[in-house]
Amino acid sequence: MQSAIRIRPHSVRGGRMADLKHLAMLNSDGKALPPLRDPAGVKTALVDLRARVLARTPYDRLLTELITLDAAERAVTRGCDALFIDTFGDYAIDAVRAAVDVPVVGAGEASLAAASAYGRFTIVTVWPESMGFIYDERLRTCPGGESCVRVNHFSAERELDRVGSSQGIKARMLRHEPGLIDDLGQACRQAAIADEAAAVLLGCTCMSPIAAAIQDRCDVPVLDPSALGQQAAFNALLQGGPPSARPRTARRGQAHDLVDLWLRHDTAATESDACDVCVIGEYA
Repeated sequence: MQSAIRIRPHSVRGGRMADLKHLAMLNSDGKALPPLRDPAGVKTALVDLRARVLARTPYDRLLTELITLDAAERAVTRGCDALFIDTFGDYAIDAVRAAVDVPVVGAGEASLAAASAYGRFTIVTVWPESMGFIYDERLRTCPGGESCVRVNHFSAERELDRVGSSQGIKARMLRHEPGLIDDLGQACRQAAIADEAAAVLLGCTCMSPIAAAIQDRCDVPVLDPSALGQQAAFNALLQGGPPSARPRTARRGQAHDLVDLWLRHDTAATESDACDVCVIGEYA
């Protein structure tokens, strides 16, 4: 488990403020490390959410977004210079932008824009068709989404019953199971051919650990949304620019108390779904 983020203010070297900028990466799928190395002048810190809820329905997505908003507000309070929401669903991105003054980058938004530079592209995701509402919303909302030919769902619905278990697809990807990687590589090849796509965009940041292995099995570019999103966040940090003119909430900070209330009174996290609703840690 990652510890709570502790971002130090800019350090002073030789009487001058150092130019180190801090990127807070909201660690939605529990990565041990960010996908990219930091460029000069940037330090990325993983920020764990206080709980994780798989957005398997629009109802569950509301809880996912609340938890994400809470993590974002904590990161900004502790001194980050930009936020990266490391999930294809870009959960709570509009709410976060209404609450903070720093740049906010989402993996879905950034990777759709990057994929559209190839022209026609297709998405391959490990999640089943019932979670297609996440992709429908991002494709409809984000620039570049109109260039996506199709969303290809790799897993059957029964995969949702394995969430959080050692046999779940996320655990199998982390183990780099050769058979699974071969199957996903074949799925990406077939999708590119069937959709006449110039690139394949992976449909979940949890696929990042095996993105390079899938690329080895494909003839077209395979795009990792986690890496593309982090790179876009680096660019936002280093290129700077004036803050965007967007409405700001007068209720910033209330997400923390709402998450506290939910975690104290949640009755849905039974033993059978304890890995679906997973409490990560306690934060002040």
